[in-house]
Amino acid sequence: MRPKLQIYLSYLLIFCLLVFISNQIIHAEPVKVGVSIWTGWMPIYLMEEKGFLKRRAQEYGVEIKLKKFKDYLASVQAFTAGELDACAMTIMDALPPADAGIDVAAVLVNDFSKGGDGILVQYGIDGSNFKGVEILLEEFSVSHYLLLRYLETIGLTERDIKIKNTPGDDAGRAFLAGNAEAVVTWNPHLFLAEDAGRGYVLFNSKKIPGEIIDLVVFNNKRLKQNPKVAQAFVSAWYDAMEMIKNSETRQEAIIIMSDLAGAKPAEFNKMLEGTDLFLDPQRAIDFLNSEEIRKTEKKVVKFAQSHGLINDEVNLKYNATVIQTVRPMK
Repeated sequence: MRPKLQIYLSYLLIFCLLVFISNQIIHAEPVKVGVSIWTGWMPIYLMEEKGFLKRRAQEYGVEIKLKKFKDYLASVQAFTAGELDACAMTIMDALPPADAGIDVAAVLVNDFSKGGDGILVQYGIDGSNFKGVEILLEEFSVSHYLLLRYLETIGLTERDIKIKNTPGDDAGRAFLAGNAEAVVTWNPHLFLAEDAGRGYVLFNSKKIPGEIIDLVVFNNKRLKQNPKVAQAFVSAWYDAMEMIKNSETRQEAIIIMSDLAGAKPAEFNKMLEGTDLFLDPQRAIDFLNSEEIRKTEKKVVKFAQSHGLINDEVNLKYNATVIQTVRPMK
């Protein structure tokens, strides 16, 4: 063999070896998934607590690390900043990262709110005298969106009421303490306020089914490097769903999730009543492939654009094929 050819082949071999090693290093890095406390995302905590996530990660040959956030918006910001590979978030909050240039792909639909979010008002307030009411809510969030959907039903606009920007939990606590005439918040604040006789739920997410959607989204760049990370995560989710569905193990799941959420088991059961979990893979696949989710996205995009959350019309990617790969635990 000629010397020059030998040198060329040696360099080629070294180059291929370096590419192989670099790919292994990339794939060996733990996949960081952000999550925060919300009823529909508590099964993710259950996945870790029961070892489902670890077992599935080992089965697929990947490493997945949950990063738990006390502040939900901080998790979304971390994903947008590239500090996370994936994150649990609402369909609305997936839009700004996509608008910022991140290739966002939803691989799992966790749930949609079916009464878990609502407008609490003091007795005596209703649609006939809602004009001029001061309402506490977190601006530019699903709470804000829910309010606008209610205003549409009574022929009012945002200009007809006064919004005081307040985090949802703080709004709920303020209402329970008697320091607000109206708030947009979520469970357990909704049923705790009603149980205490402080007021009632004027409008809730049950009136707009399938519009407040919770997802797990991945940075598609990371998915393309190794699709198995999403397969492992989604498989672990459905292991948790099986535990919740099974009458023999459901109570244990409720106790674990309620404890991690800082609620009593009875309270957590009521919180689940306002949350439509996607317990079965096929239902999630059908939903992600449906026109329904795209119609909802158009409504949410319109809200986001009108409030300056995004500049351009954004189309999210829905990767239902990941769910199709789910197989029973070994």
